[in-house]
Amino acid sequence: MKTYDKNIQLKLKTFLQMSLRKKVNLILFFLGIKPLIYKILHFFLSFFIKSKMSFLRRIIFDINTEKSKYIFFENKEKFLLFTRDQVISKECFANDNFEFEKFQKVIDFLKKDYKITKLYDIGANIGVTCIPAVNRDLVKQAIAVEPESENFKLLKLNVSLNNLEDKIKIFNYALSSENNKLLNLEVSEATSGGHRIRLPYRKKGVHEEEKKEVKSVMSKTFDSLFSEINSKEDLIWIDAQGFEPNILSGANKMIMSGAPVVIEFWPYALKQNGFWQEMQEIIKKFKFFSDISKDPFQIIEINQKNIQELFSGWDIEESSKHSLFTDLLLLSNK
Repeated sequence: MKTYDKNIQLKLKTFLQMSLRKKVNLILFFLGIKPLIYKILHFFLSFFIKSKMSFLRRIIFDINTEKSKYIFFENKEKFLLFTRDQVISKECFANDNFEFEKFQKVIDFLKKDYKITKLYDIGANIGVTCIPAVNRDLVKQAIAVEPESENFKLLKLNVSLNNLEDKIKIFNYALSSENNKLLNLEVSEATSGGHRIRLPYRKKGVHEEEKKEVKSVMSKTFDSLFSEINSKEDLIWIDAQGFEPNILSGANKMIMSGAPVVIEFWPYALKQNGFWQEMQEIIKKFKFFSDISKDPFQIIEINQKNIQELFSGWDIEESSKHSLFTDLLLLSNK
């Protein structure tokens, strides 16, 4: 005996009750073109993700800000980045790196007199300088020091993602002029590179620093951690948001070694910390300096006249505008 297949009637009824989106998906599935459409969509999505057009990559970054705390990036290096970080992480994602040209520029300049094989990256953040420096064979090994705990976690992970555990050693300290002191680290919500040591006597600033979260971090001096510095093969790179004079006060052996040093020079933060005059005295311990933001490099003798010129002419920083800073290469020998 033959009967009608009631299952077909039931399926038809179910189909008619479906939403338009589900009906389209089902039709595409039976026609066998759904996988093809997915491949086409994946192709275009991959195009946008891999696009070298920085404005497109910025859009992708901003979209992910609402979805996740992190975003993965892969080009010459692999990085897990903070989506809340609108400066370092976003720039790295959009342009394949964050100001790495500065490092390359310094290495190229030092080639004629130095054979740099080791980098000391002080204020290493999530590894945007030390990891490409080692991975691209600009140096053979690196020491990375980062005080902020969340940055340090990503630094450790990013070193591992690039299989550089044997070439990059990492330390979770704040370098300072004293050992084993608990320091207050002010946490920036806008950028992972904006964390700063808060001193008890620091002047009130224009960026509402007093409202920021504060963490306790342990201090170490540079000289206590790293006693053997090679003047011709080591490069010290310090980005500490106006805390550089305090770090260098605990690095007399390193300074005396004659190794080249690069420091961030941010007048606003130096003045706010009360380090303006101390920074001048620290720089006088070297013989030459160069503002690496200028092209080509100009090697300037360190004397009272040139120091005065370096420390003058800076506008008062405004909260609504970008910070006024540069980076200095300090040399004991030409």
